[in-house]
Amino acid sequence: MREEEHMRATWQTGLLIGLLSGCGGTPMGDGSGSGDLASASGGAATSSGGASSGGDGSGLGGEGPAGGAAAGSGGAGQGTGGAGTGGAGTGGASSGSSRAGCKRGVAYGHHSFADLEALSPGVSFWYNWAFVPDDALRDGSYLGLDVEYVPMIWGAGSDREAAMQDIPDDAQALLGFNEPNFGSQADLSAADAAALWPELEEIADSRGLDLVSPAVNFCGGDCQETDPLEYLDDFLAACEGCRVDALGIHIYVGCNPDGENHAQWLINHVETYKDRFTQPLWLTEFACDDADSEEQQLAFLEDAVEYLEAEPRIARYAWFAGRADNVPHVDLLGADGALTALGQRYVELEQPAECQR
Repeated sequence: MREEEHMRATWQTGLLIGLLSGCGGTPMGDGSGSGDLASASGGAATSSGGASSGGDGSGLGGEGPAGGAAAGSGGAGQGTGGAGTGGAGTGGASSGSSRAGCKRGVAYGHHSFADLEALSPGVSFWYNWAFVPDDALRDGSYLGLDVEYVPMIWGAGSDREAAMQDIPDDAQALLGFNEPNFGSQADLSAADAAALWPELEEIADSRGLDLVSPAVNFCGGDCQETDPLEYLDDFLAACEGCRVDALGIHIYVGCNPDGENHAQWLINHVETYKDRFTQPLWLTEFACDDADSEEQQLAFLEDAVEYLEAEPRIARYAWFAGRADNVPHVDLLGADGALTALGQRYVELEQPAECQR
């Protein structure tokens, strides 16, 4: 399918799913579809975004979209495409994993110890849309696998006082709101997200954590903003002087672009973010959203990982997901503790020697 045809089809699908989807989800996610397009460097148009897949962390440490939140004071300003504040977004002050500088991770909230053990030879971190680890890993057993847990403040209803106390001591970074431009996810205007941001800064400062921006995606249907780049522009402008060490982004695209690289539409999206902003990028959800088979998803994964490992602006990336029922052929895990063919390939794909176990 030609790229412009894919954009049109995905946008229409995103609008339909966005209109039908409800708010909230599970740690595996059930968000709305998404769409729209952005232009990459050199004038080439990218494909549209795909399905939104992040969950709300419900059932994990009392997170979720319900509940109120007091707005904090606004901050001081970053312009679009201007210099970001803070550090590289790849590790905080605490000790934690020895692979803190490694990129490869997974977005999933239902790991058993055996699941994480199976992924650990090639996966350096995971997050679960909450600020405490998955139930089976909350005893700290993951520390022996040298896999870093990255907490998140999912939205306005997240218990930030509890997060201040309950975020594990080994954490090194904190993720901001999950897809706040989606009505079905964190559902915050850029101004409201900026007003709350000082509370996340307080948590990050007190715990010595790097701080990653709200994670955005193309949105169709019930949206605060359809275009994630516009949302980030508005957030950074409203949060003048705020600490944002890296930008969080989600990318779902088709895996059959013209040409030989199955991840070309993802690459175009990343290049667009690179051109518009200066901060390091955390790609905290990505997958092909229209794969007809595991073989198609595998071809996309291989080309995407090759690019992401080599691209210096990508500080970290996390595949969606360990197991999922809302994006086809993405599972890294099969039975408990068993890797799928896709999972085995994700673990074994080339990365720096210090990142492999």
